[in-house]
Amino acid sequence: MELKPPLPNVPYLVTEAVGQIIGPPKMDHKYRRAADPAWQARQAIYHAQAHDQAAGDKRNAGVVAWCAFDYGSPQNSSQGVKCPGVVDFFRIPKLGATFYQSQVDPQGRPVIQPNFYWDFGAQTPRGPGKEAAIFSNCDQLEVWVKGQWLKSLRPSRERFPNLKYPPFFADLEFDGTSRPELRLDGYVGGQLVLSRSFSSDETHDRFRLYTDDDHIIGDGVDATRLVFGRVDEFGSPRAFAGGTVSFEIHGPAVLVGDNPISLADAGGIAAVWIKALQNSSGQVLIRARHSELGTTFIAIEVRRRAG
Repeated sequence: MELKPPLPNVPYLVTEAVGQIIGPPKMDHKYRRAADPAWQARQAIYHAQAHDQAAGDKRNAGVVAWCAFDYGSPQNSSQGVKCPGVVDFFRIPKLGATFYQSQVDPQGRPVIQPNFYWDFGAQTPRGPGKEAAIFSNCDQLEVWVKGQWLKSLRPSRERFPNLKYPPFFADLEFDGTSRPELRLDGYVGGQLVLSRSFSSDETHDRFRLYTDDDHIIGDGVDATRLVFGRVDEFGSPRAFAGGTVSFEIHGPAVLVGDNPISLADAGGIAAVWIKALQNSSGQVLIRARHSELGTTFIAIEVRRRAG
């Protein structure tokens, strides 16, 4: 990723960085969650490089990347969806968002976001690889694999000198036949502030679903998102999960979205929306069935509009 320098004596704001166009104008970079994980990981690095380069020249007022969300388009799309966003069509962050998630003050919220999937399946049989990036606002990361300390990491300021919180890089290429567990401990000022674990053992996976809201208004318009997918035992999405999810809904609401839906097509995690019926109130019970992991339920409340 390389930004052109600002024009002399001209106020300068980069308004579209990264996107899907690279090199001679061609739009062949499809950052789909269900696509090649190496391509997905490159997206976050490109965004980090763009912001690092822009911050290194005081003539830049700022840089805005393209783009936040995947969107419907007939051009250069996959199944009608164009994929330059760091967040997918369902408003769920992709690996491309890991850079942005890390650029916050650790005193307010410490962050550890691997720019990879901890998986040893067909897509990544030897794990994340030798140059695996981890985006974090910590001062130091301690890496543990299979319960054994592997290495200490420091942010890569030599490669990203202008970012407030540069990424970390680690050699995470392994024989994954034993399905090892990864743990990342983050330190700020010498104090442990966050620890995250990731499992590559699919036997402990579960089917998770949650809503953004526990209630909606019964006006025929209000809705809440229902996110669902296969996760490891620590709650991290299983990116290459398969299976089909189907829904039944009971109560004063309707489901907006595909039913059933293929998790393989969506990259292991997806969403539908639950919309209230007009002039309604009461409990809505949603039954979600995964073809491999079984059935789970969630309930929300529909309330009448006050006044």
